[in-house]
Amino acid sequence: MNRLPAQFFRLKKEWKGVGFWMLMPILLTVFVMNTFGALQEEAKVPIALIVEDSSPLAKQLAHEIEKNDMLSVHYMELDDALHKLKQHELDSAFVIREGYGESVLANKRNRLIEAYSSNRSFAYPAISETVMSLAQQDISRSKAATVIKQMLLDYGMEDKWDYDEVIRRSEEKQRNEGLLRTNFSYGKQAGQAEEKPLELLNSRAVWAFFTIISAFFLFDWMIKESRPSMQVRWLYTSKSFKSHAVRMLGLYSLLTLLSDGLTLLVFQFVLQEQVTLSLILPMLAFRMTLNLLAFLLAIVYQQLFMYYLTGIAAALLLTVTGGAVVPLDAFSRRWQWVEIISPVRSLMTTTIPVVWLMLLLLMLVAWMVKGGKRIA
Repeated sequence: MNRLPAQFFRLKKEWKGVGFWMLMPILLTVFVMNTFGALQEEAKVPIALIVEDSSPLAKQLAHEIEKNDMLSVHYMELDDALHKLKQHELDSAFVIREGYGESVLANKRNRLIEAYSSNRSFAYPAISETVMSLAQQDISRSKAATVIKQMLLDYGMEDKWDYDEVIRRSEEKQRNEGLLRTNFSYGKQAGQAEEKPLELLNSRAVWAFFTIISAFFLFDWMIKESRPSMQVRWLYTSKSFKSHAVRMLGLYSLLTLLSDGLTLLVFQFVLQEQVTLSLILPMLAFRMTLNLLAFLLAIVYQQLFMYYLTGIAAALLLTVTGGAVVPLDAFSRRWQWVEIISPVRSLMTTTIPVVWLMLLLLMLVAWMVKGGKRIA
């Protein structure tokens, strides 16, 4: 009769708890990100945009306004917009008047956009400046194209570039070198028209925080197995407790890797975060680092309560020092050693925490070789 390996006895007894702590980081990450996304959507400033002109320039301006992360743009008729503005359902309203495209091409700047606000339009000054700067961008580009075209005519090179080609070249130059950027802020929030927008909350950082906590609760079996009442049974077996503990480490690591595979699927299909091959290996290294850390600390502790408190404190410390709360990009450019402070930092930058892995592996080997019961 085949007997189950000793490593499966505790897993068979506590499979519900193990399953909960493996799924908990995934479920809480989805909850936090969806909740934060809803709050962020509600924090956007509602404005009305009335587009009376059908020219490509007018459509492009409307698109640029809509791209602002801090604005919730509603397209409607002017009468509806004024009614909602009186009801204080909108912060302000902007009308791209008919003939906007023709006026821009003719280098006319007056009365291109009409703006409406109320006595409760707290964000109107910032929004109007942003809208005006985007319109000024079109006007400046058109004026420059006209001047360049005239210069080409003066030098007999009118066939080299046409007006549209000049506009395309200027737009390409702006995208590549960031010649013009507009900022909009209100209260304590800010949005920037950057190519890579600032993420106020990163799904990987949230997942890492909850995963660190769950790892400590998963590896509490080490403290339970190390109790004197449990150690007696190893006196009557041919295998040592250390051999059993290492096998348990391998089993739980395999289970957590399976949960990490599910995490990647959730990132891809639920949180709509692109998962690439460059993320998989750092995520694997982060998991192995975390499992070794929780396992080795469990060897040191004798009380579960203090071990759990240490896990929560470690989650807070490693998440903050990893740049998940306060960005560390400026520090890492100045001091390279900042990158090795926390394995969470490696996960955020999709790198391997080599120093952490090597140190923890050396400590594991030292514990296996050492004759004492515990390491300090």
